[in-house]
Amino acid sequence: MLNCPEKSLPEQNPLWSELKAAYRLFDSSQTTFEAIAGSHWQQTRQTRPGRYLLISDTTDIDQKTHKATKGMGILGDGRGRGLQLHNCLMYHCDQKQIVGMAGAMVHYRKHAPKNETQMQSLKRIRESQLWGNLVDEVGKPPEGSQWIHVFDRGGDNFEAMCHIKLTGSDFVIRASRLNRNVINAQGERIPLHEAIKEAKVLGSYELNLRSRQGVKARTAKIQVSSVSVTMPRPRHQSPWLKQCPIGEIVMGVVIVEEVNAPKGVTPIRWVLLTSLPVKTFADAWQVIEDYENRWMVEEYHKVIKSGCSVQQHALRTADRLEPLIGLISVIGTRLFQMKLVGRSQPEARAATHVPASWLKCLSLVRPKLTVSKLSVYAFFRELAKLGGFLGRKHDGEPGWQTTWRGYQVLQQHLDTMQILKAI
Repeated sequence: MLNCPEKSLPEQNPLWSELKAAYRLFDSSQTTFEAIAGSHWQQTRQTRPGRYLLISDTTDIDQKTHKATKGMGILGDGRGRGLQLHNCLMYHCDQKQIVGMAGAMVHYRKHAPKNETQMQSLKRIRESQLWGNLVDEVGKPPEGSQWIHVFDRGGDNFEAMCHIKLTGSDFVIRASRLNRNVINAQGERIPLHEAIKEAKVLGSYELNLRSRQGVKARTAKIQVSSVSVTMPRPRHQSPWLKQCPIGEIVMGVVIVEEVNAPKGVTPIRWVLLTSLPVKTFADAWQVIEDYENRWMVEEYHKVIKSGCSVQQHALRTADRLEPLIGLISVIGTRLFQMKLVGRSQPEARAATHVPASWLKCLSLVRPKLTVSKLSVYAFFRELAKLGGFLGRKHDGEPGWQTTWRGYQVLQQHLDTMQILKAI
């Protein structure tokens, strides 16, 4: 699968005996999503002392073209079919590198029963529970490690925050419901959007925004402010939350807001909830930086979808597809790790991060290239060129599809080298 991650199982296993063995593997009752990926998750969690971000998000695995696959859930407005993959990506803040996947869960959405009350919905398995359940699966950080869970607005719920607090970790979560009640410094119960008005301005900075369709490039002036609030339990509680010992959570709120935005432009505005201390502009800047790293889990989802073609695989049942997705999710971390080194450490020598066989193979394919002097960044551009990336000044950075195609070409040459050695 590493040799040609974007291909189907029949293409990856051209001999019928090999393909039959693959089908038997995924049909076994012992081959589950957790059994395939579990050892990778456990190794990822054995972190050394340091600061780590645990970035979670959900992505849809669309299976609408595979109508014969049984056991799928609904997607989108209810007319789509497939499953949801909820991932937790671990990032080492000091080394600026992906450690691996700390955990993941598969979820099948179902139609809500007709005339269901809010109390009834709290008693069944809901998508909002994925965030807290995955936190429990990831568990507590080892001694000396600080783990900070980073969620987008989908993870903004009191129950998920309780799960995080009980594991001894911290959180940075983008607020989605500004109308919820919180308790301010005066002990008043007011909506969050009113509490934000009491925030103290800590500083400002300028942000250069690229042009996009219908919007010109501009330099945005961003104002940063913060306030401390206490979030009480919600009125409607799930059975788990009723048993939880946490009654309220004291947290900081960091407001990132564009001032004097041009007419016709939606100004930037983030409201970030955090358990981290926020007393100075430097503290707030750290919270903002933590949240800005959330893009990596979205990039990772592009890897497994565009690079590994996870949505193109088809098996007869959902429980057979799950372990295949688990295997693909682990494979997807490898190239993402190395590509991130190219971004965060552009001058790092390729010889210290890239397998020697890859560099030797590249030197044979590109004899005029001085491989020994390549940086990781330059290596990945050369790899993408094998996949069709031109690498001109105005071409920007290579995408995942050209990178994966280049990786496939490299693997074909590596196979040839191994055959010639055998001969």
